[in-house]
Parts: sequence; C-alpha cells; structure tokens
Amino acid sequence: MSTSFLYHVFGIRGYKYVRVDYEGGEATVMIRQESNALRCPVCNSRYVIRRGRVWRRFRTTPIGRKAMWILLAVQRVYCRTCEALQQVRIGFADPRRTYTKAFERYAVELSRHMTILDVANHLNVSWDVIKDIQKRNL
Repeated sequence: MSTSFLYHVFGIRGYKYVRVDYEGGEATVMIRQESNALRCPVCNSRYVIRRGRVWRRFRTTPIGRKAMWILLAVQRVYCRTCEALQQVRIGFADPRRTYTKAFERYAVELSRHMTILDVANHLNVSWDVIKDIQKRNL
C-alpha cells in the first residue's frame, strides 16, 4: 500500500503511509502527518510548537468484506501567532466524527438503494450512525 493508494481509494491526501496491520478480519492503516504541514487550526499560521498528540481511529470505506480503519496520531499544537492551543485539523474527517468523509459518501450512496438497517448491517455500524449521516446530508 502506498501514499498514492491512500489518496485514490480513501481520499486521504497530505499524509504519509506508515504500515498496515491485519487482525480479526479488519485492516488498520497507520498514517502520519508531515511536520512541515502542521498549521494552527485557528489562524492557519505555520509558527506552531508541538504539545503532545492523541491517537485517533477512523472507520473508512471497506475493501471487499474487510473493514478498514485509519489510525492517526493527531498532533496538538500551540500557535505563536494567536496563542491558541488545539489539535490540528484533519482533512479527511469532520470534527468529532469517528469515520472519514469517504465513508460518509459511501453510506449516503448505499442509502439510496437500501434501508438504514441494511446499510448499518453491511457496514457493521449502528443504525444511529447511518441515520446521523443521512440527516447531515439532506
């Protein structure tokens, strides 16, 4: 798997592929953000200092019958310009979501042909997740 594969299959750009782990019928792709790409989420300044990181796991579109996950250490930064202390923005997922934008688009497309429960069962998520995705995309 390569960085090009991340872009063309999952719609993830600006991140580097690290490795993939297979466990229990699922695959977890670990990625990392380049340090020169870190910017303040408030003012978009490059003058930031790293202040820790949080590991986050995002569900993304399945490949065949295999569930796929993205694992990323989300960097927290302190901005020297506006003095904000926040996590950097993630380009492939909306704030406070545990799934990627590609997963959301896939769920919406399936919802045009299947019931909410069928989509939830196919993607192995709860009914509430699919209902929330549908409400956000009205």
